[in-house]
Amino acid sequence: MIRQESLGDGIALLVFDSPGPVNTLGAQDNVEFAALIDRLLTDDTVKGIVLTSEKRDFLAGGDLDQLRRVETPADAIAIVTPFLNAIRKLETGGKPVVAALNGTALGGGFELALACHRRIAADVPSARFGLPEVTLGLMPGGGGTQRLPRLIGIAAAAPLLLEGKRLKPVEALAAKIIDAVVPPDELRAAAKAWALANPNAVQAWDVKGFRLPGFAPQSAEGRMFFMGSWTRLHKRSAGCDLASEAILQVLHHGLERGLDAGIAIETRHFARLAASPDAKAKIRTLFVGTTDAKAMKMRPKDVPPSKPAHVSVIGGGVMGRGIAYVAAQAGMQVDLIDVSDEVAAKSRQSIAKSAERDAERGRLRGGSFADVIARIHATSSYDGVATSDIVVEAVFERADLKREVLKKAAAVARPGTPIASNTSSIPISELASAIPDASCMIGLHFFSPVERMPLVEVVRTDTTSDQTLARALDFLKAIDKTPVVVRDGLGFFTSRVVTTYSSETMNLLAEGVSPQLIDNAAVNAGFSLGPVSLCDMVTMPLLKDIFASMRGDGNRIADRGSVARETVGKLADAGRVGKLQGNGVYTYDGDARDPWDGLAACLGSKPSALDETTVRERLLYVQSLEAIRTLEEGIVARPIDADLAAVLGWGYPAHLGGVFAYVDRVGAAEFARKSQDYADRFGGRFAPPAMLLDMARDNRKFHEL
Repeated sequence: MIRQESLGDGIALLVFDSPGPVNTLGAQDNVEFAALIDRLLTDDTVKGIVLTSEKRDFLAGGDLDQLRRVETPADAIAIVTPFLNAIRKLETGGKPVVAALNGTALGGGFELALACHRRIAADVPSARFGLPEVTLGLMPGGGGTQRLPRLIGIAAAAPLLLEGKRLKPVEALAAKIIDAVVPPDELRAAAKAWALANPNAVQAWDVKGFRLPGFAPQSAEGRMFFMGSWTRLHKRSAGCDLASEAILQVLHHGLERGLDAGIAIETRHFARLAASPDAKAKIRTLFVGTTDAKAMKMRPKDVPPSKPAHVSVIGGGVMGRGIAYVAAQAGMQVDLIDVSDEVAAKSRQSIAKSAERDAERGRLRGGSFADVIARIHATSSYDGVATSDIVVEAVFERADLKREVLKKAAAVARPGTPIASNTSSIPISELASAIPDASCMIGLHFFSPVERMPLVEVVRTDTTSDQTLARALDFLKAIDKTPVVVRDGLGFFTSRVVTTYSSETMNLLAEGVSPQLIDNAAVNAGFSLGPVSLCDMVTMPLLKDIFASMRGDGNRIADRGSVARETVGKLADAGRVGKLQGNGVYTYDGDARDPWDGLAACLGSKPSALDETTVRERLLYVQSLEAIRTLEEGIVARPIDADLAAVLGWGYPAHLGGVFAYVDRVGAAEFARKSQDYADRFGGRFAPPAMLLDMARDNRKFHEL
């Protein structure tokens, strides 16, 4: 794991080189590191120490797979204690220590760098630096919450800790969390030179009289900062973001004390979080699930990799523009096809405005503004399809219109070219009838806004070839999307499950549950937006169409006992459109809103006595039950894929882990028992599926870890 070499002149070089693709710090690694530091500090021939890596990156952080196996806070403390002791000795051992960051340093890797007296980074554009633990339901456990604010101040450290921001080398240098950036081939020499020039290096916080940069926690400015931070956190997460709460507590109480006392406070909170179900769920879904998806493990192995260079996107609406834009940023030539040259040109102009904004904010990828926009050719002609590596249809969600443009594209495309539809619910097999070779047809369900939403639901039919699937996944890899592969069917996975969420919202309204209670129940569960508010944003006419399109043959279990279609129909017929018109379930006046005073009369409802817990569980249970049915039917192959799609696709609460992880949290036996109780009280859509009943017999889980 750690190899010791010499840079000459008494400067020892420690080189991290884990067996896997990246360097991580596990329990045994921490013990070995601690022993090595003890030896170096007592070796009189060693005048200084430089830390670096043999791999492309420096250190990715702790071993998350190991960490998610901890059962108690004591288990987590046992893992990090040797590392904490080692790096504290490192910075107080009387010898200069330099972190030679040859690439990315995140989490524990960057905490190690913070304990060094100097941080020098190689000028590698792909490198990132930061403490992103909060995004996985964790917090830094290697002293990061205490050293970083002592280095740059509480206000500057807070976004890095609470948002998990990852900085590029130039950004890290400007933020003063990196001391210097040098050419890669000069990195080790620069680190050695600094160590030799600073034999008496000491950390600023170990100097008598040290004061925090900026403000102290108990200063007037500090009290205002923490009061505002707590208010914003509660408004954003409604008490569901335990990691951010812990970070704020540790910042407040740890920085009032000395470094060692502050680290002790951090360790207690870190260990509590590490053993929590929230962190385990987030790590499983957002780390393990995302890593699997991005590794393209579902890609057919016998199909040679492809590198798409030219894509045709048909339809210049919101989705089509987004797909064209991300493809252009990935370096592809894009034909953006619409009904006329004029309409297509307006779509290109809209993309240009987005690109201009992103360029100003430093978010534009793929070259300059001019480079990216030059790659997009706006046209009404399908001629470019003949040289395209993939075709993506993104016209209005109407089957006849989609079949029409797919037929035109297939008539021009080269044999074997993947032809994809960006539909959210229309079965791909229905659309495939429009093209001569159904093996080329696949669904690529993007989410809006395409530029920011990472998920793409890849829909494979019974006739989709391995080659088509592989080439579609290669396209998604090129544009840096996270794919989840599902089988074809009405609503696929995401639309099918999320529709139960809005349907149950309408059922609750029909029963007389107040809109505020429904919204609060969802927000308190961890959704960023309440479902009534969401329905108002979608609009009642569109929601009515969605419910109708998802009805299928009328025998879906999810519709048993449901009056959602009738309820939204009543609202639409009453002229209630939604937030855009100021008149949905709520009546809007600017930013203010109140429940429509005619709601009960319109729906024929009486006030309900349902409590928030029951409302929240109904909203969550219908989603998990429908998800289990999709697993039974083979629409999804693995629970972790479905959980990832739920969290990334429609904002399912990340701390719950996803629709299957939620069942595991409740327990299969209890989930089945309560589902049956809800079925008896509220309708057959809550009836526990056979798979759930089978799992309930011995309380099995969907996820072993």
